[in-house]
Amino acid sequence: AITDNFNTLINETYKFNGTSELLDILASVISGFAVPLREEHVIFFHNIIIPLHKVQTCHKFHNELLRCSMLFLSKEPTLAFPLVSGLLKYWPFANYTKETLFLAELLDILEVCCDPQKLEPILPKIFKRIIKCISSPHLQVSDRSMCFFENEFFLNILKTYKHIAFPILVPVITHLANHH
Repeated sequence: AITDNFNTLINETYKFNGTSELLDILASVISGFAVPLREEHVIFFHNIIIPLHKVQTCHKFHNELLRCSMLFLSKEPTLAFPLVSGLLKYWPFANYTKETLFLAELLDILEVCCDPQKLEPILPKIFKRIIKCISSPHLQVSDRSMCFFENEFFLNILKTYKHIAFPILVPVITHLANHH
């Protein structure tokens, strides 16, 4: 029944008033999952939790969704890679509130659960997204994206993969420093 409600929310109505409450209940269920996760739980994560990020009204239940995501990651850290890929896939455009929430979630995921070596294939996409957010006309989005450079884990990723990061980041940051 929970899956049906979420599928309807994701694919049809984009509005369901009980979403945050249902996610709260789901969080308590997830915290009781045994490790390693059963295949049906991993499928639920891929088919429901990640696509819930694309819902227009996601900002109304984002805290509960983040809690469920992080509980899944605490049980199975390898799910961080598909979650980051899903965030990048469903990244909001012209919705600055949702964009700041996605930036905070991305930083949380990177900080808590990610092995940088597994992220290497999507690091260019992450750096491109961060640089787009830095150059955003919205102050909160650009400010939140600059917080990445205050994070020790992210700075270690930059140092380790500077051959990927610097060609993407430096030209745009230089341009912004001169013309912003």
